[in-house]
Amino acid sequence: MLRLLLAFALVAAALPAQRATTRRGPPTPATKAPAPDRWPLAAVHISGNKVFPTDAIVRATGLQLGAAVNKGDFQRALERLTATGAFETASFHYDPEGEKLAVTFEVQEVVDLYPVGFERLDVPDAELMKVLGERVPLFGPQAPATGVMVKRIIDTLEAYLAAKNQKTEIVGRVLAAPGSGGKLQMTFRPMEPPPVVTFVKFEGSTLLRAEDLQKAFFQTAVGVPYTEARLNELLENNIRLLFEEKGRLQVHFGPLRAEPSQEATGVVVTVPVRDGDEFHFGRVGIAGNAYVSPKELVRLAKLNEGELANFALVHKASADIERRCQREGYMHAKVTVERKLDEKAKTVDLVFRVGEGDRYTLRRLTIKGLDLIGEDAVRKRWAIKPGQPFDGAYPETFLQRIEEEGMFDQLGKTVPHVQVDEEKKAVDVELEFKAAAPAEKRRRRRPEQS
Repeated sequence: MLRLLLAFALVAAALPAQRATTRRGPPTPATKAPAPDRWPLAAVHISGNKVFPTDAIVRATGLQLGAAVNKGDFQRALERLTATGAFETASFHYDPEGEKLAVTFEVQEVVDLYPVGFERLDVPDAELMKVLGERVPLFGPQAPATGVMVKRIIDTLEAYLAAKNQKTEIVGRVLAAPGSGGKLQMTFRPMEPPPVVTFVKFEGSTLLRAEDLQKAFFQTAVGVPYTEARLNELLENNIRLLFEEKGRLQVHFGPLRAEPSQEATGVVVTVPVRDGDEFHFGRVGIAGNAYVSPKELVRLAKLNEGELANFALVHKASADIERRCQREGYMHAKVTVERKLDEKAKTVDLVFRVGEGDRYTLRRLTIKGLDLIGEDAVRKRWAIKPGQPFDGAYPETFLQRIEEEGMFDQLGKTVPHVQVDEEKKAVDVELEFKAAAPAEKRRRRRPEQS
């Protein structure tokens, strides 16, 4: 009987004040049933989270299983979750579970979350990540762009650096992550802008002259705000290929040295270079293609086993394979190259991995601006028929040939209009022929009537 009365008291105490949110105050119970003030906590449940781990959110509430709790404790836990800055909204409800209480927090996470990175803080990234994980509630691999969490991260970083005698004002900005191909990250860096690169010196290469490397890199690097990550990215994108054209696939840059410039405001950066060994082509393979035969694509690549591994030729081969697939209607075909180095034999095996994507066909060709004879002549010369694979480059090539051959008198610049139906993978092409302005008029022959 006592157990039955206790359960009834729990229900009576919990139900009148079952929900609370950050947007409005809890409802006031109309009546109060006689019941104990607190009950043991049986469970903490989290609903709605996708990025932040459930166990981390539970820890952020500050609640302990088995502790005596009531609605006020849940409200304070909700306030702690809201104060993390990780959620757009948060609410809770609680229910009896036997002779205890179970609470569920329903959360909606901040929409714009970014990976966290650091720049120019002179402390290893792993060390900073560890500190933030210990001191900032719900800090993880991702953070919002603004708000409470960002301020906590900045305050924590500034305090940690100050303890290392580095007084630095820090800001957080959403920037492209180095070497990510444009992917954004939440970057924490000093408020003071970085020095600019005034000159770059190369040393150590026996393959390419330092003067030639400096000349090749001058326009790219000089005047750029200096960070080690940024300059390394520029070296990889602009200088590495100069070595890979000569088969040096393991060229290494760095560690970089930056010193104040004596002639201008900024830094002079010295780039040590290790050329690495010379490599030659090994086996060449094709993967991922379904329409064009692998043998044809290998022949198209024109990379022969035993030849110097010139990666300028590899990049050209990738473009040629993409173009071949696009001619078959795979308008968005992309090729990536996988390389496998044999350190002992000094060879590199290549796999051209083809991502064909969807196949598109021509649905309709419309011709405007010509009389019936001219339109008929153009249609006869147009090679792609409705229902056939559509080559995205063909309309431009077709009109260029029409112009070069002087097919029409007084023809102005004609540009194709291409409309793509992504749902049906169908393409409509409109060719609108316009007369040339007086200054543009040139004598062209008129097509003969067939």
